Amino acid sequence: MSVLEVEDVVQLLRSEVERLGSQSAFARAAGVDRAVVCRILKGRASLQPKILRALNVRMVFVFASKSEPPLPLAKSTRKRR
Repeated sequence: MSVLEVEDVVQLLRSEVERLGSQSAFARAAGVDRAVVCRILKGRASLQPKILRALNVRMVFVFASKSEPPLPLAKSTRKRR
């Protein structure tokens, strides 16, 4: 299991949109409105369950005590400034 940040999942969404050729094509495949995809890519909306399912990603919450070391994060695909 890999731990991804929200930005990494959005980048995965961008890649799938590009692979399918358009936001509309991805939206049809995911069963959502194209405007939802657009808003997520612009950072104006949160990821939705149908989007996550289409990307074969699931959201989980990890609770750890302060004495436990943090989980390793997957290598981020976003560009650092």
